[in-house]
Amino acid sequence: MPRGCMKLRRKEFCPIHRSLFCCGREQARKGRRLRLGVERIEDPHHPRGYRELRSTGEMRKLLNRKIVEQNKQCAICHEDFTDYSDIVPDHKNPKGMGGAWRDDHPENIQATHWWCNSEKGSRRAG
Repeated sequence: MPRGCMKLRRKEFCPIHRSLFCCGREQARKGRRLRLGVERIEDPHHPRGYRELRSTGEMRKLLNRKIVEQNKQCAICHEDFTDYSDIVPDHKNPKGMGGAWRDDHPENIQATHWWCNSEKGSRRAG
């Protein structure tokens, strides 16, 4: 080590750059977490015995399937979809109705307009 240089500890900020990752120190590696597309969680309180959690990509695939199943119509107002960006997934049995966790099972998802979904709020589909 050259004379006059200070040795910084691992979690010590550099007084010059005010950073943890400067002056030749290695960047801390973040652990990479593998996220499954559809995660099945056992839940003895659920009538089905399990819940499903879907990633964003899997939810979009399910939403595309629901749009076709519903003949390109909103499940709440029954109007035709005109713009793809207006369509959002809606939970028929929402988390706000006593379900402690969300359930992204295909039976619980329907395609709706975003304004219909926001107007419906946490009520059950009827």
